[in-house]
Amino acid sequence: LNTGLMEEGLPLHIVSSMFAGFMSATMTSPVDVIKTRVMNERQASSKYSGTMDAVLKIVRTEGALGLYKGWFPNWIRIGPHTIVTFMVYEQLRKATGIRPM
Repeated sequence: LNTGLMEEGLPLHIVSSMFAGFMSATMTSPVDVIKTRVMNERQASSKYSGTMDAVLKIVRTEGALGLYKGWFPNWIRIGPHTIVTFMVYEQLRKATGIRPM
C-alpha cells in the first residue's frame, strides 16, 4: 500500500488475502502432512516411530515436495476464507473510522 503499487480498495484486499492464504498453506502444509500420516498409523504396524522419523522417511522416499502433498486444495480452501475474513475486517475498520496502515 505504501509503495504505490495498488490503491486502497477491493482489488488490494483480494490480492493481499490470496497472498496471505498462499503463505499460510505453504507454511502449514508440511505440518499437516506429517500430523496426518503419524495419526493415521496403526499402533501395531506403525511405519513411523515419531515426528522426526516421519519427516525423514517422507523426504527420503518422496523428496521434499512430499511434504507439500495436498497443498493446492489447502490453498483453495484457505484463499476464500482469508478473502472473507479480511473483507469483513476492512469494512469494520472503515465503519469505525480507523485509517489503513
